[in-house]
Amino acid sequence: MEHYERLDKIGEGASGVVYKARDRRTGATVAVKRLRGAGFGDHDGSRLSEDLLREAACLEACRGHPSVVELRAAHRDGEAAFLVMEYVGPSVAQVMRERGRPFPEADARRLMRQLLDGARAMHDLGVLHRDLKPDNVLVDAHGDLKICDFGMSRFAAATAPPYTSPVVTLWYRAPELLLGSTEYDDRVDTWALGCIMAELLAGAPLLPGRSEMDQLNRAFDTVGTDDMTDWPGFCRLPRAGSPLCQRSRPPSRLREMFPSLSAAGLDVLSGLLACRPDRRLTAADALRRPWFTDAESADVDQPRSACGGRFTARVGGVADAIVV
Repeated sequence: MEHYERLDKIGEGASGVVYKARDRRTGATVAVKRLRGAGFGDHDGSRLSEDLLREAACLEACRGHPSVVELRAAHRDGEAAFLVMEYVGPSVAQVMRERGRPFPEADARRLMRQLLDGARAMHDLGVLHRDLKPDNVLVDAHGDLKICDFGMSRFAAATAPPYTSPVVTLWYRAPELLLGSTEYDDRVDTWALGCIMAELLAGAPLLPGRSEMDQLNRAFDTVGTDDMTDWPGFCRLPRAGSPLCQRSRPPSRLREMFPSLSAAGLDVLSGLLACRPDRRLTAADALRRPWFTDAESADVDQPRSACGGRFTARVGGVADAIVV
């Protein structure tokens, strides 16, 4: 990593620490993520190498999409592993803290279009992000968004379920994950995007739970159970017997909580936050809803076709970016 001069610490998460750095060869500002070691039992560093390759492969597959941060290189240096990415700017979480007020609906729609288009591209490639939240969405100098931190991501197509559980930060974790599901799909990401949409519109987190069961209770109290117990996959959930699932709940309170949101906007928000996974909107479905399709042309600022051809197949050149 002698080519990079470390500047400031940007952030820290479960999978690593991110620094702002300068590429000594070009003078360009980049973001460098140092992955955390796997700890006890990873004596030969194989787990760290696996984590590096998995995160790099998911990022490389999404290369070229304007709403996903770009991977520049990946390095394994002795006992350390690094990802070098484009430097974008602050996170949505930082911007919202500094802003101190909700986004108008038109702005929220523009931002959600970008996030959903990025998620649609990932999911078309079989990539599950599994940790979408405001801290993992960056804002560039033009006010556009880029999804980052693929430390929890994986290719769903690589192996069939079961998958790792729990995943996703608690406040953005879908009900089926809270109930212990290991057979989830890309709709765990769209639930998280629904939580982000609500946060943009409200200026505060929608479901700030203190524990998994408190989180589930808040979700059920906010959006209703949506006949969750009738979902065919419900009986396979490890926590299906929880009393929280049997309690009578009122219908969704989203209209009450967002009284000024248009009917089309509520349609998207409710669809993303459907408790039953089989009734939840996918990213592609959400983008086809009138809230987006009927928007004025001036609001449609995401050129989806500009790089669509780059997402027809998984990119296989990640090895070219790896420096051992």
